[in-house]
Amino acid sequence: MSGNTLKHRPGENREEAVGETRDPLGGKLLLTVNEVARALGLSRRTVYRLVEEGKLKKVHPTPRSARITRESLEAFLRSLEKGEEEVRVKGIADRAREVLKRFGL
Repeated sequence: MSGNTLKHRPGENREEAVGETRDPLGGKLLLTVNEVARALGLSRRTVYRLVEEGKLKKVHPTPRSARITRESLEAFLRSLEKGEEEVRVKGIADRAREVLKRFGL
Protein backbone atom coordinates (compact mmCIF):
# COMPACT_ATOMS: atom_id res chain seq x y z
CA MET A 1 0.00 0.00 0.00
CA SER A 2 1.15 3.56 -0.60
CA GLY A 3 2.30 5.92 2.12
CA ASN A 4 -0.89 7.96 1.61
CA THR A 5 -3.19 5.28 3.05
CA LEU A 6 -5.74 6.83 5.40
CA LYS A 7 -5.81 5.17 8.79
CA HIS A 8 -8.71 5.45 11.16
CA ARG A 9 -9.13 4.72 14.83
CA PRO A 10 -10.82 1.54 16.08
CA GLY A 11 -14.57 2.09 16.27
CA GLU A 12 -14.44 4.87 13.68
CA ASN A 13 -15.71 4.11 10.21
CA ARG A 14 -13.94 5.31 7.09
CA GLU A 15 -16.46 8.10 6.41
CA GLU A 16 -15.74 9.54 9.84
CA ALA A 17 -12.02 9.22 9.22
CA VAL A 18 -12.26 11.43 6.13
CA GLY A 19 -14.72 13.79 7.79
CA GLU A 20 -17.70 13.14 5.52
CA THR A 21 -20.16 12.49 8.32
CA ARG A 22 -18.15 13.74 11.27
CA ASP A 23 -19.95 15.97 13.75
CA PRO A 24 -17.56 18.82 14.62
CA LEU A 25 -18.98 19.02 18.15
CA GLY A 26 -18.90 15.31 18.87
CA GLY A 27 -22.66 14.88 19.19
CA LYS A 28 -22.79 16.79 22.48
CA LEU A 29 -26.16 18.16 23.60
CA LEU A 30 -24.60 20.81 25.86
CA LEU A 31 -21.66 22.91 24.67
CA THR A 32 -19.24 25.18 26.44
CA VAL A 33 -19.04 28.83 25.47
CA ASN A 34 -15.56 28.11 24.09
CA GLU A 35 -16.89 25.29 21.88
CA VAL A 36 -19.65 27.51 20.49
CA ALA A 37 -17.22 30.39 19.93
CA ARG A 38 -14.79 28.08 18.13
CA ALA A 39 -17.54 26.51 15.98
CA LEU A 40 -18.85 29.91 14.90
CA GLY A 41 -15.49 31.66 14.66
CA LEU A 42 -16.59 34.26 17.21
CA SER A 43 -15.23 35.58 20.48
CA ARG A 44 -16.50 34.32 23.82
CA ARG A 45 -17.90 37.80 24.49
CA THR A 46 -19.98 37.65 21.30
CA VAL A 47 -21.37 34.26 22.35
CA TYR A 48 -22.31 35.70 25.76
CA ARG A 49 -23.98 38.63 23.96
CA LEU A 50 -26.01 36.19 21.86
CA VAL A 51 -27.11 34.50 25.11
CA GLU A 52 -28.05 37.87 26.65
CA GLU A 53 -30.08 38.71 23.52
CA GLY A 54 -31.93 35.39 23.82
CA LYS A 55 -30.53 34.00 20.57
CA LEU A 56 -28.73 31.14 22.32
CA LYS A 57 -30.07 29.28 25.36
CA LYS A 58 -27.81 28.85 28.37
CA VAL A 59 -28.40 26.18 31.02
CA HIS A 60 -26.59 25.43 34.27
CA PRO A 61 -26.00 21.68 34.73
CA THR A 62 -24.22 22.53 37.99
CA PRO A 63 -24.26 25.79 39.97
CA ARG A 64 -20.83 26.83 38.69
CA SER A 65 -21.04 25.76 35.05
CA ALA A 66 -22.90 27.18 32.10
CA ARG A 67 -23.56 25.41 28.82
CA ILE A 68 -25.23 26.36 25.57
CA THR A 69 -27.82 23.91 24.28
CA ARG A 70 -26.99 22.37 20.94
CA GLU A 71 -30.65 22.76 19.99
CA SER A 72 -30.46 26.55 20.43
CA LEU A 73 -27.18 26.70 18.48
CA GLU A 74 -28.72 24.78 15.60
CA ALA A 75 -31.85 26.98 15.68
CA PHE A 76 -29.67 30.10 15.64
CA LEU A 77 -27.68 28.77 12.67
CA ARG A 78 -30.88 27.94 10.77
CA SER A 79 -32.24 31.44 11.45
CA LEU A 80 -29.03 32.92 10.04
CA GLU A 81 -29.31 30.72 6.99
CA LYS A 82 -32.90 31.88 6.42
CA GLY A 83 -31.92 35.50 6.97
CA GLU A 84 -34.20 35.87 10.00
CA GLU A 85 -31.50 37.18 12.32
CA GLU A 86 -29.80 40.51 11.90
CA VAL A 87 -26.17 39.75 11.16
CA ARG A 88 -23.88 42.24 12.86
CA VAL A 89 -20.69 40.24 12.75
CA LYS A 90 -19.08 40.32 9.32
CA GLY A 91 -18.90 36.87 7.78
CA ILE A 92 -21.02 35.07 10.37
CA ALA A 93 -23.66 34.11 7.79
CA ASP A 94 -21.01 32.44 5.63
CA ARG A 95 -19.57 30.73 8.69
CA ALA A 96 -23.07 29.62 9.70
CA ARG A 97 -23.61 28.01 6.29
CA GLU A 98 -20.30 26.16 6.66
CA VAL A 99 -21.21 24.92 10.15
CA LEU A 100 -24.71 23.87 9.03
CA LYS A 101 -23.18 21.88 6.20
CA ARG A 102 -20.78 20.14 8.60
CA PHE A 103 -23.69 19.32 10.95
CA GLY A 104 -25.67 18.00 8.00
CA LEU A 105 -28.54 20.44 8.62
